[in-house]
Amino acid sequence: MAEGSLRSRQLKAQRWKQRQEAATTNRQRAIVLVDMARAYASDDDPLWVDLVRLLHGRLSSVVG
Repeated sequence: MAEGSLRSRQLKAQRWKQRQEAATTNRQRAIVLVDMARAYASDDDPLWVDLVRLLHGRLSSVVG
């Protein structure tokens, strides 16, 4: 069973790598990374707090 779960992790990693490599713009790369976070990070992961702060600050300066 451990071997199967290792293979599963390898396949998932390969799939994410392919998606990252296919993303040709920063916007596309950001979308892939957010999708990865949604797949792996729990709702209470500190990653979300950091991401909200970063996006809020950046969008506030762009939108006004």
